[in-house]
Amino acid sequence: MKRLLVALTTLILSVSVAHAVYVVYLKNGKRVVAREKYQVKGKLAIITLKNGSVVSVPLDQVNVEKTEKINSLGLGDAELLALGEEGPPPPTPTPTPAMTTIGKLRGELAKPTGEAAKPTPTPGITLSDRPFKDKGVDRAFQEGLERYHLYLYRTSQGTRPEYFYVEVQVNEKEVPKALEAICMTYHLLVQSAPDRAPERVELRLLNEAGREAGLFRIGPEQAAELAGGKITPDEFFLKYVLF
Repeated sequence: MKRLLVALTTLILSVSVAHAVYVVYLKNGKRVVAREKYQVKGKLAIITLKNGSVVSVPLDQVNVEKTEKINSLGLGDAELLALGEEGPPPPTPTPTPAMTTIGKLRGELAKPTGEAAKPTPTPGITLSDRPFKDKGVDRAFQEGLERYHLYLYRTSQGTRPEYFYVEVQVNEKEVPKALEAICMTYHLLVQSAPDRAPERVELRLLNEAGREAGLFRIGPEQAAELAGGKITPDEFFLKYVLF
């Protein structure tokens, strides 16, 4: 069965959506970052690059449908991800020594001890033994987290079958990155694959000791606020944290 591809973009740390650009996707898989939409002259696509240089490519080599669809999201120089129903999961990165002391990647997070072992006052939203129904969506969130260099996480079905649950272990500096990674991935799923996007994303942040550091039930509108730059990660945390 052919792999189902859905246009999904996510920002990496070195990319800023503040700069207006237009990305031209070619049929050979390459992309050209331009200042604006290309111009058609005969059988050529005339492209003005970000540095002002002008290049041309045969028009029949431009993936017009993909180019227009991705640029319609208005996210600038973003990197394309494949959201598929098939294919191997992303490779597990080799943890740094600091990560090794926290816990194993993906499969197990650090086990809480002492005070951290006590139950938190937020029952209900927790890891389930049932995986989320759409493996492609699960993989998209995994790749979104790993593009922000966040590797200590677990995913499952949320408190409802249509809810996606993700648990991420972070240090203090990684909290904004985790919020951005989840909200950006969720927002782009809603924009490009609304029929497959979860109804809500339930996010639990754990600190390095394994204690709860933040609990969220994020809807599409909330994700759009952070993904669109309307609020900062710190403002998002204070506005939407459940405890």
